Amino acid sequence: MQKPASKLRLAAAAFSAVLLAGTALSGSAHAAPEGKPGVKACGYYETQTDAYYGHCGSTWVKIQVDIDWWPTDIKRCVPPGETHLGTTDEIDNAWAIPGTCG
Repeated sequence: MQKPASKLRLAAAAFSAVLLAGTALSGSAHAAPEGKPGVKACGYYETQTDAYYGHCGSTWVKIQVDIDWWPTDIKRCVPPGETHLGTTDEIDNAWAIPGTCG
């Protein structure tokens, strides 16, 4: 029979393994940014209901936003950090494009 402290360590290790596995499986398709507080991912990403563009650079960037029900994409400039684009029902994707903002 194991000592209570051993059982506690075993339970803690199992719980940590489950958390790590869940984190690896639930991640975005984009890598998490390094050193950018408030940005969950660099580039386009979605939550269960909302679409975002995470810009990890230090200046504004021009992006193209693919709107699901609109015949043409829109272009807009976004600042560094996280920008809410709309709901996942409205937005299909977004990506950086050449051009200046100003």
